[in-house]
Amino acid sequence: MRRSGFLRRILVFGGAATMLVVLSGLTGCAYLQWRQAKQRQRAQLKKNPADLALARDYAPQDCFGLVGRIRLPGEPRPLLAAAFSHEPASALVGWATVDLKRGYYAIMLPSGSYDLLFLTDRDGDGLYLTGEVVGRTPPGSPVVVSAATAADGVTVEAPDVAIDVENRTQAPIPVRVVVNPQPSVIESVDDPIFSSDLGEVGVYYPSRFLARTQRWLFSIGQPDFAKTQVVLVHGINGTPRDFRALIAALDPARYEVWLFYYPSGLSLDQLGNALASAVRRLVTGSGVPNVRLAIVAHSLGGLVGRRAVNQLCAEGRPPYLRMYASYDTPYGGVDSAAGAVRRGTELVPSWIDVATGSPFLTRLHAAPLPDDLPFYLFFGWGDRGGSGPSPAGDGTITLASQLDPRAQDAATAMAGFGATHVGVLSDPKALAALGRALEASTAEKP
Repeated sequence: MRRSGFLRRILVFGGAATMLVVLSGLTGCAYLQWRQAKQRQRAQLKKNPADLALARDYAPQDCFGLVGRIRLPGEPRPLLAAAFSHEPASALVGWATVDLKRGYYAIMLPSGSYDLLFLTDRDGDGLYLTGEVVGRTPPGSPVVVSAATAADGVTVEAPDVAIDVENRTQAPIPVRVVVNPQPSVIESVDDPIFSSDLGEVGVYYPSRFLARTQRWLFSIGQPDFAKTQVVLVHGINGTPRDFRALIAALDPARYEVWLFYYPSGLSLDQLGNALASAVRRLVTGSGVPNVRLAIVAHSLGGLVGRRAVNQLCAEGRPPYLRMYASYDTPYGGVDSAAGAVRRGTELVPSWIDVATGSPFLTRLHAAPLPDDLPFYLFFGWGDRGGSGPSPAGDGTITLASQLDPRAQDAATAMAGFGATHVGVLSDPKALAALGRALEASTAEKP
């Protein structure tokens, strides 16, 4: 373990560990409806295997992110990036609203070739329509989305496209998409976009989730890059509202809060790469040198965060990345998920990745963290009113999984708390420990 004297509190446990079944949702209505929808989609794909929009919804884990940035006109209007299938027939497969502050967009697409068009709501009627195209890739030069064109295995860089709002052309097929003015800057986690219902949609229907949210990263208030940027990553079936108490405990004069809001049913490789890409865009789009940034994650989000850190640190720690911390993360996996995988149960991709012994977890721990990146491993052992630490852990994740030896070996420091899986995010001692970790790791002169 890369230990320091700070926050050192180590507990040793032996014997077999048991845990509550975190996949209790396998018997829930949402899961059963999802399985029925998958059966219908399979049947439809057999009849029409060239339907890329259906392929996107059926197997989102096989999709890639077409990511780009464009130069916006002087007075930007709402702008939509839309991907139309190039062959065999033109169809609108995916779209995303362009962030009018930074010009970024990201569209989830299955393998294929696409014509990329941009539409604007010029007349302000709340719709993107067929005749409102203000930029596009050349008709004879489609964008190829595939494993071969994805530099990191997940993300495909979109080509530059010039936007000319004064010269509109026609889309190849009729288009009518409602303008979604979802801003990237919100006032608090009470924003309706962070409803628990939408969090559940993200588990089973990632494309619907992304169509509603339109982006991966939200800031609370206008970002001030002179502060330390703290990126929060929620767990499966969660939303940024889980961090309400944690956010309140952060000093707003020193820390700028960002919320990575993602569909938690996607594969953890996809999500980790999406977080890494979002962090890079945040830093490069800040326009200021010497950005300081920390990633703080909870539960499954800790696996997403660690995957992103591995990607960001593939060639050494970037200067802006000052700290990584996680609460109650299943670094050793979930036994019940492994059992479901062995039985051949149809599962969403993130459940497969979190199964004990999964290929994802093996790859995750095989990538060492840089020695100069502080990693704080926070874990929970349940309600402090009980009899003390037990192998059952925080009531959701076992201590054996939270304290997987591979995670301990990578940790700079560890601390445990008598709190439940969700309660740890409002536990005063757990929040104070995070405050000390941020102070130690992200000060201008650490």
